[in-house]
Amino acid sequence: MNIGGLDRRVTIQRQDHAVNGYGERVKTWVDYATVWANIERKPAATERISGEQVVSFNTVIFIIRNASNVQAVSSSHRIQYDNNTYEILGVHEIGRADRFRIITQRLDS
Repeated sequence: MNIGGLDRRVTIQRQDHAVNGYGERVKTWVDYATVWANIERKPAATERISGEQVVSFNTVIFIIRNASNVQAVSSSHRIQYDNNTYEILGVHEIGRADRFRIITQRLDS
């Protein structure tokens, strides 16, 4: 593995809950791990119909090294990179589990 290709700093976040001023539970996101990653962008975005609107989805793949703090990463997490948020669609081991391929789609804010 060429670790020189892992040249982007990304933050993996996990979902948490907090209580607002009215005593209601609200969903929040907290940092889970900050790691180095390689980014593979798909050449084209896809369009889907969602709620009677055509929505564009941009698939981005992050490659990260395996470490004890990222072994539990799943589709319940998300990635923050370059002021964008990416929903995790799937996590796949590469080779002998020395790296993970995280398939995401960018969420529009």
